[in-house]
Amino acid sequence: MIVTSLKRSYPNLLDDVRKGSNAMLPELRLESITRGNWKKMNAATLDGYLDFVVGTYDNMIVSAYRVDQVEQLEDGTIKFAGPSPFGERPQNDWLGLPSSNASHVPGEWLVGCPMPGGAWRQGESRGTRRYSTEAYLADHPELAGRVDEDFGGRMATNLLEHLATGRAIAIDDYPQLASAGTGSQLAAETGVTVVRQPGGTIIITIPTGTRAQLLIDPDGGASSSS
Repeated sequence: MIVTSLKRSYPNLLDDVRKGSNAMLPELRLESITRGNWKKMNAATLDGYLDFVVGTYDNMIVSAYRVDQVEQLEDGTIKFAGPSPFGERPQNDWLGLPSSNASHVPGEWLVGCPMPGGAWRQGESRGTRRYSTEAYLADHPELAGRVDEDFGGRMATNLLEHLATGRAIAIDDYPQLASAGTGSQLAAETGVTVVRQPGGTIIITIPTGTRAQLLIDPDGGASSSS
């Protein structure tokens, strides 16, 4: 697989999702920033690695797409091209839109899993790395059961919305979030949502009209009451 770093573009996407400030669908933007534009790589070094391209943020895979070729762009950069997941999902007969109960999307099992090869190291200036999918599964044998699982086709989009707005998701479907103890806590009576992102940032969503008090723990924790 090809591993890409979205350390700058993904936070910008999160901000835009919160604000609703970009007309382009977030899932299309996520695919675009994952696939390219990237610094040129020697084609010979990519042999055996063109199965998936994954986007990573804060040591977690946040997007994954099939890739079978590299496109050379006019500005000297490259794009990792291949079938889009939006063409692989069953279509709604009325609107021609992807069904909410999508069939198996290859590569989706990677979303929410640990970053291949660990944290980026000094000298990896291209923002990309090659990592064998077989080697990745050998590193994380606990993930083998996910490969053929049907996650519904919206894992990356749901994760994006969760990190941006606190939308509830099945945390157990995202191993990196589950192992870090991150995710959402929802107070049923008030609708207040508290999300701790992988990097430690806490997002608190409070419904209009709800009175709330934020208490800062001097030892580093935080709590809220309403």
